[in-house]
Amino acid sequence: MLIKEIKEIQRFFRETSEKEIVFYAEHKGYYPYFEGLIDELINIHKKTISYITSDPGDPVLYTSNPAIKTFYINNCLAFFMPFVRCRVFIMTLTDLNRFHLKRSVYPVHYCYVPHSMCSTHSYRYGSFDHYDSILCTGPHQLKEFRKHEELRGLPRKELIETGYYRLERIYDKYQTYLSQKPCNEKTTVLIAPSLWNKNILEYCGENLIGLLLEHGYEVIARPHPETIRHFPGLINNLERRFGKNPFFMLEKSISTDTSLLKSDILICDRSGVALEYAFGTERPVIFLDVPYKLLDKKSDKLNLEPLELAIREKIGLVVSPENLDTIPSVIENFKNHKMKYKELIPGIRKEYVYNFGFSSRVGASHIIAL
Repeated sequence: MLIKEIKEIQRFFRETSEKEIVFYAEHKGYYPYFEGLIDELINIHKKTISYITSDPGDPVLYTSNPAIKTFYINNCLAFFMPFVRCRVFIMTLTDLNRFHLKRSVYPVHYCYVPHSMCSTHSYRYGSFDHYDSILCTGPHQLKEFRKHEELRGLPRKELIETGYYRLERIYDKYQTYLSQKPCNEKTTVLIAPSLWNKNILEYCGENLIGLLLEHGYEVIARPHPETIRHFPGLINNLERRFGKNPFFMLEKSISTDTSLLKSDILICDRSGVALEYAFGTERPVIFLDVPYKLLDKKSDKLNLEPLELAIREKIGLVVSPENLDTIPSVIENFKNHKMKYKELIPGIRKEYVYNFGFSSRVGASHIIAL
């Protein structure tokens, strides 16, 4: 595999004429965040892009589109990054230039594409300091980045009022799903926690899943990829206890949106998926009020409440983990008042999300201008 990567790097540097725009994805689950930008760049602006992935199973590696030049680089990435030559390098990876992935020695513009609508508080302090521009999903992110720059005396980045393509993709898919929705007597509940310690699955996952199954719901547990990677024991316990139940499914990939579309109710903690679900399907969310932890206490200096906490009562209901037994009644109440949320949520979405429906056009225009 190492020899293959070296050959890929050599091929990348040989094809110098193709290197205006380069994307990098850590794994295949990141393509949905780039998809709208890539479509706009190659179909509207007629650009050829280079796409580097560290996932050997990434479907992009097998694309037949001549406008997408693909490369597999993983173990050699730290040696490759400092010598990249292109005009714009686009990632959805935090901590550029802080650890093993360094900026190029050449004048490359680094553009960050968020993979969540959450506030920047959710990340390590300074995670975005070495990017040149950021495609902000909404006014909360722009405000947070500007205040962080002021507090630390950092140069002002180019903050682009862009929006969030993944949300638009979920919305469009959900409209199609509604027109083809199969009859299902059972109510489907999706549990999709954040990656942080003390998330739903770690805090009360087994009790919650058991309760929902006992009340006749179909349950999908969708752990964050980092939870699967770092807490295999937790995942194995869920499989052992519920794996044989035909109404339980453990979804180990976030590369598709199927579970978001088919679920009647989402139970979450403070993950960005709650915003994607509520704003993309116009349905409410049950928030379990598990402990909230910042990765770095310095973020408290921003004195701004994270969006994923501030918005909870607007798009759903907050329930204490000590009151799990009330969740079935909350689910039934949501089902009876779904039209209320369908009318309410679009207005909230407009307040917190830029350019709904044409974010990729805005983001691609910024990249072309660079």
